[in-house]
Amino acid sequence: MTKGWCSWMGYGEFKSIVKLDHIQDFEMMFERMKIDRPREAATYYTILILDSPKEFSEILRAAEELANITRRPLETGRASLLRNGIIAEVLFSAKSDENFGRESYLPVHPRVIWEDIKENLKKVVAEDTYTGLQNRLNEYSKTYDENFKKYGIKIKRSGNVTLRYSGKWILYNILHNCLEKKDYLRMQIGGERLFDEPFINYFKKFLDLDIKVELIIDSETKIDIAKQLKKAYEDNLDIRYFTENTSGTMRNYVFGKELAINGIKILPESSDEPSYIGTAYVNLEDVDVLNAKFKNMWELAKPLKQ
Repeated sequence: MTKGWCSWMGYGEFKSIVKLDHIQDFEMMFERMKIDRPREAATYYTILILDSPKEFSEILRAAEELANITRRPLETGRASLLRNGIIAEVLFSAKSDENFGRESYLPVHPRVIWEDIKENLKKVVAEDTYTGLQNRLNEYSKTYDENFKKYGIKIKRSGNVTLRYSGKWILYNILHNCLEKKDYLRMQIGGERLFDEPFINYFKKFLDLDIKVELIIDSETKIDIAKQLKKAYEDNLDIRYFTENTSGTMRNYVFGKELAINGIKILPESSDEPSYIGTAYVNLEDVDVLNAKFKNMWELAKPLKQ
């Protein structure tokens, strides 16, 4: 398969390493995930994770050459990825050496997409197709790690990045980090959507990894489901709650001592995604501050009783 390439005045030469086979892998997965415009979405995602281009024009030229996809359909595919939590939009970064460029989106790790859909996919594709895709996942993962670094947000140990993202993107991102490093997880959420499908299934995946999860919920609306989870996962899960809306729209996630995301739910409430804006921190001092804030909220919250 011939590799795509493009050269744009002012940007130098951009050479794509993507092959049509790569796009077809993700198209298969996105179809089973019921993502709108799976071919266009797969084309954008594959070029993003393997090439990590900084300009939309670079993605567009590769998409045209590889899959005959023009601007408007490619933009539609990108919007579908954002809505379904496969990418998050970078709004700005601070104190970071990373040049995000003008096409600033952070995709979730291909491994969590595979974990999400592999059982479903296994039922409908030939065994050799399934095995081939599984084997190529190592290639996708290696290149992703090189392009988007340890935590999937490009920055390493200094600076921060502010994002617009969906509820599913944050769960995908956390799941990737839990799969890789199996450190403790602290979550402060609204307490309602997490206990609905499909979010509850992703949350259970964290708990199945045998990591310690501390969860603060800001509502008693689904406290019975919280009690069922506590009973099922026992020592892996501690839950505390507030009896009324105390923290408002705050949504905080702290993963171990090296990554924290401090976010808010965008108002007015809507089912549309993306519906969150948050800042991801990797600076150790910043993460310590957010860990301390979480501990303060934890002390104020009420322990969940069986």
